[in-house]
Amino acid sequence: MSYQAGVSTGPNDLISKLKAFLEAEGWTTNLYAAIGAGFRLHVQKTAADATVMYFNFRSAIAETGVTLITEDNDAGANGTVTGLLINGSTGYDVGEIWHHQPGKSINAALESTAMCMTQMSTTAIPAYYFFTPDSDSDTVHIAVEVTAGKFQFMSFGMLVKQGTITGGQYFSASFASKEPYDDWNDNLYSPNYFSACVGGNEHGSVYVDVDATASWRTSTASSSAEILWPCVVGQQNNEHYSKSGLASFFWSHSPNSYNAMAAMCPIYTLLKRDDDNYSLLGWPDGVRFLNTTNYDPAEEITYGAETWTVFHADSQSGDPENMYAGFAFKKVSSSSSSSSNSSSHSSSSHSSSSHSSSSSSRSSSHSSSSHSSSSHSSSSSSD
Repeated sequence: MSYQAGVSTGPNDLISKLKAFLEAEGWTTNLYAAIGAGFRLHVQKTAADATVMYFNFRSAIAETGVTLITEDNDAGANGTVTGLLINGSTGYDVGEIWHHQPGKSINAALESTAMCMTQMSTTAIPAYYFFTPDSDSDTVHIAVEVTAGKFQFMSFGMLVKQGTITGGQYFSASFASKEPYDDWNDNLYSPNYFSACVGGNEHGSVYVDVDATASWRTSTASSSAEILWPCVVGQQNNEHYSKSGLASFFWSHSPNSYNAMAAMCPIYTLLKRDDDNYSLLGWPDGVRFLNTTNYDPAEEITYGAETWTVFHADSQSGDPENMYAGFAFKKVSSSSSSSSNSSSHSSSSHSSSSHSSSSSSRSSSHSSSSHSSSSHSSSSSSD
């Protein structure tokens, strides 16, 4: 597994850094070229189960949907993107535009879909973080500090599969490309990352071959949504990660009053089979949803031999209910050490007391936890 952190001079610099990082992790670049005010990047990699994954990226500088995802943005009426977009496909064709690749991800209206991180500076991005949580580098997580204390996210790769399925490639990010930025309530972000929120926006896709259909299945808030992710957000005019949904138990039972730690929820990924039934496909490796009450932005926490980096998902100003939800990304696994290509962050302390506790976890194995100068310990069982 690998880790890289640093600063960036803008979206075009960021996509260049991502290209270099992916190539170092075994991804093959099919094309990297200037387009519009940005760049397009097409990569592929053969996953550990022999599935060939294809992902397509586009950096943008104040560009509308007309030049990014033509079908999805009503001539750019829903805003512009200054940042990075992602789209998934099942192949690569040099003669096609960036988001019309073979087997591209489409929504119910047969429109190309993409996810994005946006509202970035064109000259100075305070910090970016790249994570590959497993030795095969089949999954990549990106966190970007778009402005002081505010983060956006992007993930793509292969799910940790539950059972035997064909496919499992996925992608998600902070915003749907068709409505890249909402300003409903005091400049709060409208999070779509691994969620299902109001409106019909896409929140990402998973490719799966099941029920005689092989295709990308989208996650939306509409009745046609085929993928369910656990991080539900609230209603329009109060858009934030809420305490409802599959992740609610983990969020509402954190922080633990005994040791001040947060329970971390895997991103369980479910496929809709009919109106009343869902099947568990798996979860992305190395990312967890959690209550961030006791954590600083980009703080590192340790669980035994594992190190996780915590980020707040939403603005920490305005409505208090919009605070204290976020994501943790695995930086160091229990079986390998990380390499830092740019910079790393040390954890900060929350208390000087010493505690011990035990807990159970669906998908990670922990023997002890600590916050720098504080001393905590916990144990949990793994799958």
